[in-house]
Amino acid sequence: MVAAVENYPDLERQVKRLVAQHRTQWNKQLHLAVYFAPPKRPKRDVYLFEIIDGFGGGHVDPDQKLFRFAYGSTPGFPLPPGASLQMVVTNPSELDEAVRDNWKRIDEIRAARQTGKATVIYTDAIGRKLWNKIK
Repeated sequence: MVAAVENYPDLERQVKRLVAQHRTQWNKQLHLAVYFAPPKRPKRDVYLFEIIDGFGGGHVDPDQKLFRFAYGSTPGFPLPPGASLQMVVTNPSELDEAVRDNWKRIDEIRAARQTGKATVIYTDAIGRKLWNKIK
């Protein structure tokens, strides 16, 4: 079980609903969604990593940073006070480079996976291959 789920056991269903919405929104472009807890980040936040084909125009960030944004509680996704949902989103090409060059956020996701603090919420065949690159 992912640490974030342990901190917020009632949020796993909400995360799954959010991922289902993203699957509908992105049609067949969403390849992987992982609910994770980076070991060195605040435990009050909820983290979701997604790989979406064509995200960011399929470009690779020259500053070697995966796109991350956060938002607070909403009527459709209520969070505990002080918590935020941290989204980390990339595309397959950028992921390949991030893994090859060991970008910081890939390190966080890898650490969460290695410590059992990452749960795959959704994957397709492409997503499974991409997830296996993050070891």
